[in-house]
Amino acid sequence: MKKSNYEYLKDFNQKLKSPTALDMSLNNVHCNGLFSLVIDGAEHGKLLRVFIAHKKIKAGQIQFHSHRYPIRLTVLKGEVVNHVAKENDAVTDLGNVVKMDVFKYLSPLNGGNGLSFIDSTYFDLTENAIPKGCAVNMNSNDIHTVSCSKGSIWIVEEQGFVKENSVVLGTPFSTKDLYQKPEQFQINDNYQLVKKCVDQILNSYVGLV
Repeated sequence: MKKSNYEYLKDFNQKLKSPTALDMSLNNVHCNGLFSLVIDGAEHGKLLRVFIAHKKIKAGQIQFHSHRYPIRLTVLKGEVVNHVAKENDAVTDLGNVVKMDVFKYLSPLNGGNGLSFIDSTYFDLTENAIPKGCAVNMNSNDIHTVSCSKGSIWIVEEQGFVKENSVVLGTPFSTKDLYQKPEQFQINDNYQLVKKCVDQILNSYVGLV
């Protein structure tokens, strides 16, 4: 039987109390103002991370992308919307579809050489708000992005590499001024924000489970 969201957060809270990978945390991940607090894991693809948005992130500000591994995304705070792009198998430009350039991406963080152009393809776009304490699971073929309100916080659990590269949609981008090593006080401050959110959610279940 799969764990409930409450049980998942209880397990996450135990790891949060004894984090093993805070030194892998990064500032300005994907876009300016998004902090990645790494709680557990020793290698990319198997990390337990928390993203903290210190600025509002608009739809499309982070480009549509896939992951080289399945993930679970669990919202702790804020208005977080998951935007999904699915290739239009009908190969038509009629209706609510968007034509986007497709790139293969090998992250420089993982020894790759960045982007290489593949083709232009039509995609259907959908979106779903993820309520606080709730989760979505995605496999390595799913292409998505997120938008959120300022102050939003969500967990991303990486579940192990299954692909050599990911996919990015849109236009070429630069990682200049992104993926910066944070100061220790930034790690500490973000850790306290996450701890407070998790405590609040778990405390709301007192007397109910």
